[in-house]
Amino acid sequence: MQPVAVAKRYARALADCVEMRPAGPGVSAKKDAASLEATASELELIVRVLGAEPKFGRFFADPSIPQKNKQAAIEALARKAKLSEAMRNFMMLLVVNRRLGALASIRQSFEEIKDERGGLVQAETATAVPLSAAELKRLREALEAITGRKVRIVHRVDPALLGGARTRIGSRVYDGTLRRQLEVLRERLVGAH
Repeated sequence: MQPVAVAKRYARALADCVEMRPAGPGVSAKKDAASLEATASELELIVRVLGAEPKFGRFFADPSIPQKNKQAAIEALARKAKLSEAMRNFMMLLVVNRRLGALASIRQSFEEIKDERGGLVQAETATAVPLSAAELKRLREALEAITGRKVRIVHRVDPALLGGARTRIGSRVYDGTLRRQLEVLRERLVGAH
């Protein structure tokens, strides 16, 4: 199985586990969002801690080190970082299944799942010049009107665009760049002859 597929599977399982709750009138969607957010924070902390020192990665990847030693290390990390029971169990599962190396990808997939379940979509926008805060706000509002969802914009500057903006949300691209407008005009002129 591909590493990305593995990461998505584990991230989805973690999100499902965190969201599982007893049905009842006292439990709200806000609590689910808060649980997912807390879990995302814990994942980020673990990735930072384990990624800070290369010897951690070597320790967990070494097949000659007994599983009980690796599990003891996870227990110590869970106590020291005050991880939730769900996160401790998840980390143990990764150690037992030898998937701890995929933790960074799992964290990224978990972020995507959390955003999706929270009704948030990421938009990657490129413009020829940097946008002001007011321009970014107007762009976000326009994209939220188009998608019907909350939008988080990741903005980058690409001088090759000449002018306008190109935005990608998922697989859909909204191309309002000057370059694209010139291409459309050229196609119309060529088609008119």
